[in-house]
Amino acid sequence: MAEHIPEDVIVKIFQRLPIKSLIRFTSLSKRWRFIILRDRQFATSQYQIASDNNKSVCFRTCFDFDCEFFKSLNLQTTTSALTNLRCPFKQPNCVVFLYSSCRGLVFASFNSIARYIWNPSTGFFKKLPDPGVQTEFQVFTGFGYISATDEYKILIATSKRGKKGEGAKIRIFSSKSNSWKRIQDSQYFVLSTTFDGTLLNEALHWLRRSDVVIVAFDLADEEFRTMPLPVVEDHYAGGYFRHLGDFGGCLCVFGQADTNAGSMDLWVMREYDAGNSWTKLFNLKFSDQPEQINFVKPIWVMETSTFMEVRTNSERDPKWVRSYHKEEKIEEIHMKENIFKDIRTERESVIGYEESLLWLE
Repeated sequence: MAEHIPEDVIVKIFQRLPIKSLIRFTSLSKRWRFIILRDRQFATSQYQIASDNNKSVCFRTCFDFDCEFFKSLNLQTTTSALTNLRCPFKQPNCVVFLYSSCRGLVFASFNSIARYIWNPSTGFFKKLPDPGVQTEFQVFTGFGYISATDEYKILIATSKRGKKGEGAKIRIFSSKSNSWKRIQDSQYFVLSTTFDGTLLNEALHWLRRSDVVIVAFDLADEEFRTMPLPVVEDHYAGGYFRHLGDFGGCLCVFGQADTNAGSMDLWVMREYDAGNSWTKLFNLKFSDQPEQINFVKPIWVMETSTFMEVRTNSERDPKWVRSYHKEEKIEEIHMKENIFKDIRTERESVIGYEESLLWLE
């Protein structure tokens, strides 16, 4: 029957199918395989349609563990988000780090040395040139896309630990030139809090608690600027703000005035780069025994709840807690295996990303 259907109609049907089905169809014919895996216009259209319909948001890990527990979380994800992943570039006895994602592509590395752009949905990966980053440096990263030039950019900022008065060295990778370049050093990353930049409005954002500001880097102009944080009272603001994130396409920040409170405030910037639009939406509970908590970090912000990594004084391994936004309810996520077992830095082994068929030339 397929030979009687015009190809343009088939393509329009394909554009509305989930990634998992499309990958399965690549084995049916060479023509379909080419359209699905090698036609850039098709990949772009499929991604745009899927993003508009909010059907492609997924949550993945590249470590080997039984992820059946995801099925019990009632997440708004596609079925393919519940599969284990195998990194094609992972080598024995090497740790894979996931830094950030953009349009279905993940910026990753193993042992913080070899760096890759990887599409977990298709298995595509591209090894990047060596940026020349020394391992004894503290590394800040960001990954984003510029629509006007159809260009991906990666930022790496390196700063010697404890080295005051010395600006961070900034390197930028461009998919157009397939190379890294140095730009002017910056003091913004010295004493900065967050390592991985939050992507929004074609800019990367980091939380700088020492100056109580958000540091933004415009990918197109390659220039830094600062944005205001919410105005808070009755406590030291620099010690209040803890983490930066994305809530429904808006910048959000988590605040915690009392380390023994067992909860965090979630603030949202309703209008981008407008300091007077900050609104405190929720107070998120994460523990009934806050005196035992020594570390808490939001991992994934959804519409109705936030997943947090929580570490206690009595337990060796961290645990996951799901905190619901509109009610004082917490849910501990039990896993058969510890997905953090291979992590030796402060970065997560798990990130959220949108499935796509996109790739880099």
